Amino acid sequence: MVKVRYTGLGDARATFETLRPFRGAIIAMRSRCRPFHTDYLVLDALDKALITAAFHFTRDPDFYSSKPPS
Repeated sequence: MVKVRYTGLGDARATFETLRPFRGAIIAMRSRCRPFHTDYLVLDALDKALITAAFHFTRDPDFYSSKPPS
């Protein structure tokens, strides 16, 4: 497999690690919405987009499932 470099992002893991609190806020907001209501679905789509972007740049499918480095 060819290593892909993203010149504008720098350290992708560190960049997406800074977004972990943002993802927590999305999950908290979603938990206050009625399941599968339009508000819930929009927040769910945002969460999935963040997970997909993290996978794209880090190649770690469980990036947000794992614990942050200590």
